[in-house]
Amino acid sequence: MKFKKVLALISGMLLLASCGGINDGGAKDAKKEVVDVSTVESQYPSYVENEGNPVEATVLKVAVVSDSPFRGIFNGFLYSDSLDGSFMASTMNGAFPIDADLKIILDSDETPIKVSVNPEEKTVTYKINPNFKWSNGEPVTTKDIVKTYEIMANQEYITSSKSLRYNKNRKAIVGIEEYNEGKTDKISGLEVIDDSTMKIHLKEMTPSVYWGGNFVPEFVNAKQFEGIPMDKITESDALRKNPLSYGPYVIKEIVQGEKVIFEANPYYYKGEPKIKRLEMEILPPSQQVAAIKSGKYDIVLKVSPEIFPELEKLDNINILTKKAGSMNYIAFKLGKWDDEKNEVVTDPNSKMYDLNLRKAIAYAIDMDAVSKQFYHGLSTPAKSQLSPLFPSLHNPEINGFKQDVEKAKQLLDEAGFKDVDGDGIREGKDGKPVKYTLAMMSGGEIAEPLAQYYIQQWRAIGLDVELLDGRLLDSKNFYNRVNGDDPAIDFCIAGIGFGTDPQQLAIFGKNAKFNISRYISDPLEAALDATVSKEAMNEEYRVKAYKDYEKVFMEEIPAVPILNKLDILVVNKRIKKYDWRPNVDGKPNTFKWSMIEVVAPQPIVDSKN
Repeated sequence: MKFKKVLALISGMLLLASCGGINDGGAKDAKKEVVDVSTVESQYPSYVENEGNPVEATVLKVAVVSDSPFRGIFNGFLYSDSLDGSFMASTMNGAFPIDADLKIILDSDETPIKVSVNPEEKTVTYKINPNFKWSNGEPVTTKDIVKTYEIMANQEYITSSKSLRYNKNRKAIVGIEEYNEGKTDKISGLEVIDDSTMKIHLKEMTPSVYWGGNFVPEFVNAKQFEGIPMDKITESDALRKNPLSYGPYVIKEIVQGEKVIFEANPYYYKGEPKIKRLEMEILPPSQQVAAIKSGKYDIVLKVSPEIFPELEKLDNINILTKKAGSMNYIAFKLGKWDDEKNEVVTDPNSKMYDLNLRKAIAYAIDMDAVSKQFYHGLSTPAKSQLSPLFPSLHNPEINGFKQDVEKAKQLLDEAGFKDVDGDGIREGKDGKPVKYTLAMMSGGEIAEPLAQYYIQQWRAIGLDVELLDGRLLDSKNFYNRVNGDDPAIDFCIAGIGFGTDPQQLAIFGKNAKFNISRYISDPLEAALDATVSKEAMNEEYRVKAYKDYEKVFMEEIPAVPILNKLDILVVNKRIKKYDWRPNVDGKPNTFKWSMIEVVAPQPIVDSKN
């Protein structure tokens, strides 16, 4: 991005921060771009159907926007990078459909696995649909399910892969902890009745049983992993080159880090896909507009919000939006991960441990201005750490951190961070100069000016903040260093997906490797545990427990919620129908990529191209 453009964006942000909004003097151009989420949602809904009769197509072309290559861990549960997840979500996954409330669909003969819950027995029974098959024609079996659990909970696998999946919520399965500790070679709570039927025994019945948080959501093919040592699984061909699939498509060819070619799975339980070949590749952010305008792709995922005004001008695409089950946040590094114990170890002596320092960093930022000025109405300030997909669990009295620069300065004064030498920068409590290092990802044109806005706002309250290595990091480098607890990082700006279970043990709990702040306290742990307790089976208790947890988290702020976004999906107008709605008339959405049809032989080009 040209320097003048960066300066203009930063200046616009500073104007908003200082004036509390956009005034009429010199800000009329920016004013046109300020729209709210509800306006965008109504103008660009989650469903589209184009005119025309379906025609035959040889290939469906899909792009995933990223400035980094994908890692290539091709299993819908064992992957750790959201980019890998994007390649699999609609092609290889789908073991457990969910209902309109994001709960697992129970007692249905139409789902891949019929799931039945017995609260008195504390068991969940799986009955595998005989039509649920792998792409080689063999049925999915209970051996596949058991093998997936054994991989996930195996300590050698966890250590070698740096897996994030074995967490406290999954320890609800009887015998899984003993297996993880090497005391047994089987998980006793996985009772196999036959190849298509099994029972999962639980220590307690909690709400996560119904939302799926206790369980593995996708499986591996057990035969493919026979004989592979647990510490070699991440690099195995079964995971990286030729994994079988029970979704609508199966991998045929991989250009590592760049492109995956899929072919139709003839054994897909919903019927073989109408388009037999799918090509999915990485699209650099700088090439988005040109590629979309020229009709290079049928579908584009992970579209950057800064190009939204340019997309609105194109006549060859449909723009779909929906609330994202994710959050952008500031995570403070407050400890380390213990690989042997699979838990966070909080360090009270860490640089960012002072609560007033963390609060001051939060109060310095105008979240509302960031949302409106940089994201074109595609985001809203996050009210708390809870998923926006579960509004009933949110305490309406908690409304995030509103910018208050004077309060931020006062908090730093009270904490003992004073400007000793009068240069406008505060020294540490010991009176010595102190710098704070921020890790932040690159990606799109707004990343750099946004980073500079944050840094300038923190400098305005007297904090000397600099980017890690003096630059933005690509996503792979960023997460390697953040997850690896690089001591050079004091805090970072990251994103997290919430999933369909509202519980957050898997994100901010003691045994959650996703807890990149590495923070836990007795009050926070107790509040988290209450949300997934047996008492939380009572809805009134559960709602109160979530509100109590929300309050504790927002008081201790190991992380500062910044934004909840709208996801954007670009669909070329040759696609007959695309349904991205979470539910349809209160019922689960059954739309799958296998159903996609087209009304033109090739993607349509913008008329002004």
